[in-house]
Amino acid sequence: MTRQTLPPTLRFLIAARQAELHSLESLAHTCELVTLISHLVHELQKERGYTNLFLCHPTPERQHILDAQHQSVSTHEADVRTFLDALLTHPIGSDHGRARLFDSIAHALYRLDGLPILRCNILAHRLQPGDASAAFTRLISSLLAVAVETTDAAHDADITRLLAALLNFMQGKELCGQERAYGVLGYTAGRFNPTQKVHMVMLAERQTRCFMQFEALADRQSLQAWQSLDDLHEPVLSLRGMAARTSAEQPVDTGMAALWFDLCTARIDGMHPIECQLTTTLAQRCRQRIEAVSLDLRNHRALLDSMAAHEGSTRPTMLFDVQSRPLDVAPADGIASGMERSILDLLQAQAERIQASDQALDQARTALDERRHIEKAKWILVELHRISEADAHAQLQHEAMRSGRTLTEVAHALLATRNATQG
Repeated sequence: MTRQTLPPTLRFLIAARQAELHSLESLAHTCELVTLISHLVHELQKERGYTNLFLCHPTPERQHILDAQHQSVSTHEADVRTFLDALLTHPIGSDHGRARLFDSIAHALYRLDGLPILRCNILAHRLQPGDASAAFTRLISSLLAVAVETTDAAHDADITRLLAALLNFMQGKELCGQERAYGVLGYTAGRFNPTQKVHMVMLAERQTRCFMQFEALADRQSLQAWQSLDDLHEPVLSLRGMAARTSAEQPVDTGMAALWFDLCTARIDGMHPIECQLTTTLAQRCRQRIEAVSLDLRNHRALLDSMAAHEGSTRPTMLFDVQSRPLDVAPADGIASGMERSILDLLQAQAERIQASDQALDQARTALDERRHIEKAKWILVELHRISEADAHAQLQHEAMRSGRTLTEVAHALLATRNATQG
């Protein structure tokens, strides 16, 4: 009995392990891309913040800080571009998911290509602070959309759960960055108008939802690190309250803009190590799963070699008569029975592992899919109505409240309508 003539049971078990190994290697590649994007986004968030300060109150020192930040962004941008270029020859994800991923990459690269012109306009003071901030927000959102689309390749329950935790944390941190930039505008003016106050409340509420999702999915170590930031949250909460109380009759010192910026920056900078910790944990889990599946594959091949070595010494028809008795009843013959037992053990272990992981994977993918659907629905509204990302999210929220549905249900309905129209 050669490897080619061995019964299909073991050969398909080996093929299954090979497919799982390939999927995990693709997932590890995905996590690497998300890590690179998280670093670039963090630097762009810093550039957005420094840009706002510079435009609101330009000084030589602030321009020097901004110039240095440009260099830091460029370094991380080069890393992301190099990785994205490689995807053309070594793609990740399914064919259907890959089309969406490549669309999102094209959009993000288009935004990145416009960064030099944006910077020139900023340094020449041809942009208002709010317009510059909005341009950075669109760029960052396009990069986060790439990160979300990569999750099509995630099919391991534990890794998918951590990936969902990371993406929700990244989105929450980005909302903190938007709040920092928006708050600088209000505090620089000495007060927040009613529209600005509503927007600040919306940003705070969206942060809360993202971080609640993160807390539900994150590992213990990341949760402990997040809880240790409580002292950094409190001052920001205090200044949020102050912003809500400002008015034309009760303005505040415009110097509060720098304090607001510094407090928000301390909070955001405290979050970045948690991002890094999550990406490190993801990489470790990927390596552990790849090692475990590789070991399974080696064991399967060892069993196959053992069977080939005992060719002719047993009755092949007895080896694979797995339907003639329950899986948990031990066979009664010699070497062949031992071989059969090994194969049955593999089958039973695989069935138990699949059953145990299916529910966890479904839960983790639900969190990822909800994030993806909301993001896609939001950007459909942006394209249709030429509105900002924040206004699109506000429209989704308003419709959810009006109709008594969840935000996810509203997003699903919008996507279904769009698909039906295009179909």
